Amino acid sequence: MNIVWTCVTVIALCALTVVRPQGVLTVCLDSCAQAVTTAIGLCGIYCLWLGVFEVADRCKLVEGLANCMHGLNKLLYGRVSQAAERYISLNFASNLLGVGNAATPSAIAAIGETEHTDTLSRSGAMLFVVNATSIQLLPTTVMGLRSSAGSANPADILLPNLLSTALTSVVGVLLVFCAYGRAK
Repeated sequence: MNIVWTCVTVIALCALTVVRPQGVLTVCLDSCAQAVTTAIGLCGIYCLWLGVFEVADRCKLVEGLANCMHGLNKLLYGRVSQAAERYISLNFASNLLGVGNAATPSAIAAIGETEHTDTLSRSGAMLFVVNATSIQLLPTTVMGLRSSAGSANPADILLPNLLSTALTSVVGVLLVFCAYGRAK
């Protein structure tokens, strides 16, 4: 992928140099400034939500969430360790709030707890699918990006986002059930 990205960037810069040579430097500087602004905005969003999840973890809310989700986790993932169930619940909560990058560390930890061979298990496949499709009640990252881009109403995407993520999650879970069968 790095090769593709590099090739596309070099081709675009060469084409811009031929078509509008006076605009190459302007485009590069404007793009860099926009990238830094977006990155700083995202850092603020992630600091907020990672802090919320840390407080929730210290207040034992994550354990409470894991207990509430025990039936669903058992249906989707089968028998997994208590630590894996805790990480899966934290991952689910992070995705539910739309902070996918905050969900990544818990997903990696959950995979570490569930996978012990070179072959992907059913619980690992389910975790991958649920993490990738992730039902989002509140897509905070996308709303933050829309807000930083100057959107008049960054929350316009709530319903379409909820419907599309719910549909992809259901389809993904059904495909895992078809490929691996019911959890044991």
